Amino acid sequence: MSTQNLLILLLALTVLAAVSAIAGLIGYNVAREGGSPVSTAIGRGSFVFFSAMTLFITLLAVLVPAVT
Repeated sequence: MSTQNLLILLLALTVLAAVSAIAGLIGYNVAREGGSPVSTAIGRGSFVFFSAMTLFITLLAVLVPAVT
């Protein structure tokens, strides 16, 4: 794998982490609007973040070998 491909992979992972963080914040806000206490809302937001990140990492694990 060339250096350019590794940098593109790192950039993709960074962008997907940012998208996951935004999804986690949305999950937190939905839980807060639903009347959950802060500690429960943080737990739900982190669950959304890690679920999205797991999905994106799995997607990268499938797509990277197919491209290279």
